[in-house]
Amino acid sequence: MTVGVPVCREAEACGAVRARLQAQSAEVVVALDDDGLACGWADLGRLAAAEPSQPVGAVMDEDIPEIPPDILAAAQIMRDRGARFLFLMHNWPGEPRPSAVISLQAIENRIPPRPGAP
Repeated sequence: MTVGVPVCREAEACGAVRARLQAQSAEVVVALDDDGLACGWADLGRLAAAEPSQPVGAVMDEDIPEIPPDILAAAQIMRDRGARFLFLMHNWPGEPRPSAVISLQAIENRIPPRPGAP
């Protein structure tokens, strides 16, 4: 798990955000709206596929996958959704803000597979 999530404004250019993520050795970013609230996310692949001047808001996924406080449940949710990343979001007071991100790869590297699991 990575505590502290890279963020950007949804109006920022994909090329600039991609370069910043690469410099930080990060894989994903959460986009914030004008009020500083989470409004979507994108990974390096999505940012690289976009025109460098295109705003992140035009290519981001608005459905931010979140993680429950159970790591095995998190891994199953990721597999069920076909997601490689889940975000831990602060929703206080009802304002979504990212606080951490975890990858399925990180979970699988640390938890042995269950007998009979696919």
